[in-house]
Amino acid sequence: MKKNIFKYPDTNSSRAKIEYLNRKFKGQKIAIIGMGGTGSYILDQISKTPVSEIHIYDGDLFQLHNAFRAPGAIAGDRLEVAGGLKKVLYYFEVYSNMHTGIVPHDEYITEENINQLTGFDYVFISVDKNSVRHMITQALLKIDVKFIDVGLGVNMLEDCLIGTLRVTAGTSVKHDHLQNRIGAKELDENEYASNIQIADLNCLNAMQAVIKWKKLSGFYQDLKEEHNILYFINTNKMMNEDNAA
Repeated sequence: MKKNIFKYPDTNSSRAKIEYLNRKFKGQKIAIIGMGGTGSYILDQISKTPVSEIHIYDGDLFQLHNAFRAPGAIAGDRLEVAGGLKKVLYYFEVYSNMHTGIVPHDEYITEENINQLTGFDYVFISVDKNSVRHMITQALLKIDVKFIDVGLGVNMLEDCLIGTLRVTAGTSVKHDHLQNRIGAKELDENEYASNIQIADLNCLNAMQAVIKWKKLSGFYQDLKEEHNILYFINTNKMMNEDNAA
């Protein structure tokens, strides 16, 4: 008997008559590394597609500051659980109400367990350390797993914030740009490391990453085939770079 990936029917797609397009996601095995602000919004969107599995990786606890940059709203008493509430277990509980393929991993991705990502169709990387990001992307290239890396940098200018959002894709078709896009060194001047309650930037960065994944999957038309996207907040400008062709 065929397993239904959703707990209830996707009437949104049927009303819009695009169910046949959603078949392009069926059978895909997705991993999301890092369940902070951006990673959680990625999960929110991927869980609304009929991929077969969504593996979420993070060893952190869900804490008060996370509640202010996460999708939806958590009950306050959930944050007072003895021993703390694990991020992946919280998101598993929430999104398993809709999608049957959520698989939580209460651990960080390291050089010791990176081989767990072998066999995935796409990996979303949403981590806050460049050294970890660089290690993961290099390993994924070696095992030929497509990935989408997200990042944003925010700085204070006088009495307001400026910043840039980035989405970088790596595939077997295009990966020679990665050495110029994903560095291994940490950046010191970034207010985001201390002021993380900017949910709108997390959400926008996640949506850009999901749209790129849907382009790579053939759901959206992709005329530019860009593999690096930059969005500048203060000028409202978006740049497409590193085209495949």
